[in-house]
Amino acid sequence: MNSHVNANPIVQPVSSSSESGRNKQAVGIGTATDLVEIAKQIQDCEQYVSANACARLHLIVKQMQCLKKQAEEILTQCQRDIEVHKLPCNFVKRPGKTYYVYQKPDGSNCLCLLSPEEWGSLCPNKYIGAYKLMPDMTWMSEDQLSEWDQTDKLVHQLVSTPTFPAIDSKEAV
Repeated sequence: MNSHVNANPIVQPVSSSSESGRNKQAVGIGTATDLVEIAKQIQDCEQYVSANACARLHLIVKQMQCLKKQAEEILTQCQRDIEVHKLPCNFVKRPGKTYYVYQKPDGSNCLCLLSPEEWGSLCPNKYIGAYKLMPDMTWMSEDQLSEWDQTDKLVHQLVSTPTFPAIDSKEAV
């Protein structure tokens, strides 16, 4: 405790033992300097708590932005899936099969079983893209298929292996 001759005393609780052995609060004398130090400590704690809360809120905002982006991607894919399902075709669509979208001369699109390679030079329509019908009835575009196949191989390896392989290793796939 700081003691100054001219300092203003403050009341400060001090522990003391009573006859029954219990601790009771007693009153001790502190100085104005102690009060300033306590106020500074409280101010520092408030700054630390505020900084900690801000750091945690920054993390939550980043997570919210990531979730928003994922939600937008899901909605975009959902809209695309609905559009592909609505395309005219003359067959029953089966999950696991790849189908091809072509644009007819009148500007409308259709779903076809034949790839551009299978059509060769005889294809009467403009090729737009390929989609694989997934088991959940969503569509996977051809540019997503390669990545999907690699991930699918890793998933099957994880399911069939009792040990956990390195996910980022190219040898694991």
